Amino acid sequence: MMDLPVLYIVMKLLAVSASYLISYDVKTDMVSIIISVLSFACVFVFELLADRLWKKKSLIIITIAASISACFAAGIETLLPLLAVLLLHLLEFIIPRNMYYQVGLTVMVLLFLIYPPETNIMIMSVILIMMLMVSRLVIIKLEDFVLRNEILQEKIAKLEDRIAGLNGLMKTLKTTASLEERNRIAARIHDEIGHGISGSIILLEAAMLQMKDNCDKAAASVEKAIANLRESVDEIRTALREERTDRSLLGIHDITAILEEFKIRYSISTKLKTSGDLTNISIDMWACIHDNLKECLTNVLKHSNATEFVLNIQVFNKIIKVEYKDNGRSQHEFEKHLGLEAIEERTVDCKGRCFFNKDESGFCVTNIFTVG
Repeated sequence: MMDLPVLYIVMKLLAVSASYLISYDVKTDMVSIIISVLSFACVFVFELLADRLWKKKSLIIITIAASISACFAAGIETLLPLLAVLLLHLLEFIIPRNMYYQVGLTVMVLLFLIYPPETNIMIMSVILIMMLMVSRLVIIKLEDFVLRNEILQEKIAKLEDRIAGLNGLMKTLKTTASLEERNRIAARIHDEIGHGISGSIILLEAAMLQMKDNCDKAAASVEKAIANLRESVDEIRTALREERTDRSLLGIHDITAILEEFKIRYSISTKLKTSGDLTNISIDMWACIHDNLKECLTNVLKHSNATEFVLNIQVFNKIIKVEYKDNGRSQHEFEKHLGLEAIEERTVDCKGRCFFNKDESGFCVTNIFTVG
């Protein structure tokens, strides 16, 4: 990409070439013109090297001052366009960047007042000055955009690293929580159930030894072992009932995870609304809602320009109403293809009914299930 040093060397070469071309006539010594152009070109290339290799501002200012002196020596009336470009380049180093255009235009006006040029030289100088100033503005804007883009890329990279770290932390926490839960359940089984079963085994072994000598004691031991085993079975059932997660919580957690993942991945707002007793929703209904939700979200990506998706689950006394609604707008009428037909079939399999509606506010799929 062209930067300011390259811009100034290009404009200087254009200025010196245009100056000699405009003032050239038959009597002019062509050899001296070529030597002058090449000399200026060597100085300009040296300036570029000084900027690229040594980064010495003072050296560049000295070469610009030498070029200005050469303009006066070679004839200011001929090299006025080059002198204008050199002065603008010099201002780049001695004044603040935000004052460049104000000071630059003032210097150019004073230059033309002090050294009034011919009409063709005047036109050429104005064209070069305008080209230089417009090109400089574009380059500065581009450099600013590139700098902002690099800063944003760095921020994005840091955020991606942070997200990756958080994902790793989430996996670690899930694994830790799962292991802790297993240990807790294992400890509960050992403490509450294991002792009862171990005691029953001891009683049965004692009963086997007593069967030959004392049948009554053996029978009492067996009865006590049976009572212990029944108590252990009851404890197992109680533990399983307490450890089992409510199916409504499982369903809501799964639905919420799908909506959150969709929002993050596709930058489309998602909302979940619920009302009523969600425990009345059966496992089959939750599976149907889960699959229908995925299909509706896929349709939003394929056929809609929606910015928001809302899932509304309402549980009443006798019915369950589920609405999948987006705010996408399209001029075409919807047609029931494989996706919508699959939604309808799943709803019917759960003894429900399915309705589709498209209006100015968006597209809506409604499922009605019966309770009981």
